[in-house]
Amino acid sequence: MSENTVPTSPATAPAASPVGSPTAESLIPLTPEESRAVRDRLDEAKARAASAAERSGRKAEDVTILLATKTQPAEKILVALEHGFTVIGENRVQELTGKAEALAGIAHESHLIGPLQKNKVNHTLRVATCIQSIDSVALAQRIQNRLEAVGDDPTEVAAGGTIDVFVQVNTSREESKSGVAPEEADALVEAVQGMDRLRLRGLMTIGLPGSTPEEIRPSYRDLVAVRTRLLDSGLLTPDQTELSMGMSNDFELAIEEGATMVRLGSSIFGARPPIAR
Repeated sequence: MSENTVPTSPATAPAASPVGSPTAESLIPLTPEESRAVRDRLDEAKARAASAAERSGRKAEDVTILLATKTQPAEKILVALEHGFTVIGENRVQELTGKAEALAGIAHESHLIGPLQKNKVNHTLRVATCIQSIDSVALAQRIQNRLEAVGDDPTEVAAGGTIDVFVQVNTSREESKSGVAPEEADALVEAVQGMDRLRLRGLMTIGLPGSTPEEIRPSYRDLVAVRTRLLDSGLLTPDQTELSMGMSNDFELAIEEGATMVRLGSSIFGARPPIAR
């Protein structure tokens, strides 16, 4: 897969925008210089990702660049979508829903990459095509139950009655991070496989922050090891082997270790604006 891949799930459906959220009519276009800067950073990231993929014995198209758009304005995101990078991710459900209408004119995948509280499942399913933060059987079951209840109602679910998911694994074992422990991933994956409304694509992790490759690589290698174990045991099938790992400061290392999707934000859009409260 690559950032130019046409989404296999239906495009994000327009949702009712909260008061004050951007609409296509209210957007203020970027200056030509600002737009060019975003496109140049995208091209640079694509080239770096391709080189890292080649170093790992793979092709550039084997790696998807997901744009982590936390707190970024819809105007910047639209520049990236128009430049062919059509997979975006938000950490907060409020931003996922708040930007949906402004971005609805261009087909794209909308991923939730941050923690999902069970009481926000309904809002998420209306706009998300993928949830990367499945970290418990209870959360997975809540999503399954909701999808069973609403069926393929386009006002309640963006992805046609099912949802793509990743199981989040806490390979760094940091208490501050979400995710199931590596040794507990088997039970969670087995449970998700039994839920017909959830389409498991693979595994996700947030790597250990470090200042050297030697500090960073082990948490990514551990996710590869979890995938290998799950494949060997038959809990994962060959089409469920995606690995979402790596961010702006370490994505090349993650690709070298086997990432199929990297999540880039600040290296594309610059420093994040403050979160509106």
